[in-house]
Amino acid sequence: LNHWLGFRMRAMLARHVFKHCGSNVKIFHGVEVSFGYNLTVEDNCTIHKYVLLDDRGELIIHAGSSISDFANVYTQAHDLNDGMIISNHKTEIGPKARITYHATVMSGVKVGEHGMVGSMGVASKDVEPFNVVAGIPAKPIRVKTIAPQKSQTEFKK
Repeated sequence: LNHWLGFRMRAMLARHVFKHCGSNVKIFHGVEVSFGYNLTVEDNCTIHKYVLLDDRGELIIHAGSSISDFANVYTQAHDLNDGMIISNHKTEIGPKARITYHATVMSGVKVGEHGMVGSMGVASKDVEPFNVVAGIPAKPIRVKTIAPQKSQTEFKK
């Protein structure tokens, strides 16, 4: 009964909290969301423990994506010269992308299909599809073996 009640409560809340919440979405405890109504989470996504989702701008987590423990995803940035000036940007994750442990995705960044941000990496620029990025700032370190031949060839250049 508790399982059924929990599922029904999450489904009811999702309609009022998120801009859109797909089916089979798993959200663990300790997840922090700035607003909620600028957040779209599509089908089959997993958001692990203690993740920060800043959706002041617009945040879209596409189908099949996963965000690991203690990761941060931002949609707002402060002006370099005047910290009181804040700009909002659209940030997108996936589809089937992965943001790993303690990684950060900065405002306005798009993590492409099957893209991955390595542990403790800071993605300050777009992550190309099928690319794995790591470091601060995150740089491409490899292409997934499931990538199309064109992507693998471009990476080698």
